[in-house]
Amino acid sequence: MKKSLFLAALMLISASCFAQKAAVRTAKNLAMQESPDFDGARAAIKGALENAETKDLAETWYVAGLIGYSQNENIWLMGQMGQPVDNAAKGAAVVESINYWLVADSLAMIPTYDKKGNPKYDLKTRKNIAERLVEYFQKQDLAIYASYLAEQNDDLGVAKAFKLHCDIPDLECTQDPKIQAKMAKDTTYYQYMSYSLSYFYRAKAYDEALRMAERISVDPAHEVTAYQYYYDLYKLLGKPDVAKAKLAEAVERFPKEPWFIQNMINDLVQANDTLGAVAYLDKAIESDPSQAQYYHTKATLLCTLRRFEESFATFDKAISMDPNNPEYYLNYAYAYSDKATTMLEGTDNLSQKEYMAVKKQSDEVLKLALPYFEKAHELAPGDINYARPLRQCYYRLKMEKEYEALSAEMQNY
Repeated sequence: MKKSLFLAALMLISASCFAQKAAVRTAKNLAMQESPDFDGARAAIKGALENAETKDLAETWYVAGLIGYSQNENIWLMGQMGQPVDNAAKGAAVVESINYWLVADSLAMIPTYDKKGNPKYDLKTRKNIAERLVEYFQKQDLAIYASYLAEQNDDLGVAKAFKLHCDIPDLECTQDPKIQAKMAKDTTYYQYMSYSLSYFYRAKAYDEALRMAERISVDPAHEVTAYQYYYDLYKLLGKPDVAKAKLAEAVERFPKEPWFIQNMINDLVQANDTLGAVAYLDKAIESDPSQAQYYHTKATLLCTLRRFEESFATFDKAISMDPNNPEYYLNYAYAYSDKATTMLEGTDNLSQKEYMAVKKQSDEVLKLALPYFEKAHELAPGDINYARPLRQCYYRLKMEKEYEALSAEMQNY
């Protein structure tokens, strides 16, 4: 009796296994037939993905991936025939197929052993997967999906789609030299990787963004971008010391990139180390004296240190190199204005006559600021940020006619 029950149970297990393997074949047929039934195929494969006898078979997961692959191909074909393309379904099918195939490949590489103990692998399944992944890479299916997701303002989805595209050449199953030869890591590849980085950043997925920054840093064309993100990301991840170290490293590696110098200076200024910031600028100017912005920033800092004559000379240098930058003239004017203001410090105890003498000297210095305020306004007409300080200067110098004219002009901004 016990033997009969055992045999009956064994037959039930075998029947279940047979049924699930049949379901795998059914799913494949439904997906690959002339008029495919993708919903039916997914329903058919579902049980096999969960059944104890078939869930660990590479073939099961490979066929599950074929459903999405076939749907992607079908939607593309319908588009070629003039029918509307469902980009959401098309892209999702690609992602679905890859997720299934990654499982299939891992199962295919679990060895079985012959009677002599030699390992055997399902290299056919791996080859089939690799060839289809190459198709996705060459046709840029995931990049197209990312563009669609960008239109939907799905920042995280865009980042993941571009990342998955860039992951394909690095997958274990695509390392065969013949497969690698079909997937160039060219400028487009690294551009997509940088898109992934920027969208992870926008989605506030900072850990993922950092990993993408590390990946693009190997490309000379994207090294600078990577270090710029390092600085921001490590701060956002609560690691200011690492951010500072990366910034210092970048200043040394990219001495002709003002972005790093500017941020280093900003950090030093925020730490009330203006002298340190000036010293850094001197070092930057020594490395690359062609950067007008370095001189402009140094002049502005010298002004805050009240080293006005040095500041004026340094502004002159910046303007000689970049004579059409309104910001340079504006800050030059502010330097004269600041000097004029400091001249009035400590005058509270002076007599009226003594105060008016100092005030007259202060106004003469302020008059030196006027042509620089006017030049900034001339170079940026219609910009209130340059008009407002000029009007204030007119007011302080009691230039009523000019003040009224500029006030009227500003009403049209």
